[in-house]
Order: sequence, then C-alpha cells, then structure tokens
Amino acid sequence: MDKFWSIFAMPIGLALCFGPAVIVWWLTKDKDSGPDKSSDRH
Repeated sequence: MDKFWSIFAMPIGLALCFGPAVIVWWLTKDKDSGPDKSSDRH
C-alpha cells in the first residue's frame, strides 16, 4: 500500500485540486470561442 501512495499521491492531489477548475475552464472555453472568432474578422 505504501508503494501505491508513493506513486499516486501527487497525481490524485493534483486531480482533486485542479480537476474542477479544468472542467469549468473546458466548459466555458467552448462558449467563449464564438465571440472570439467574430473579433478575429475585424
């Protein structure tokens, strides 16, 4: 069990810490891409 925690403690911690933020960023990125494309045409 110690080998499991020594290998997976950091990735699990990062997923718990940044996972929700990445999900929210990914969901809002698609909605924001519409106006960005129209601003590139100017």
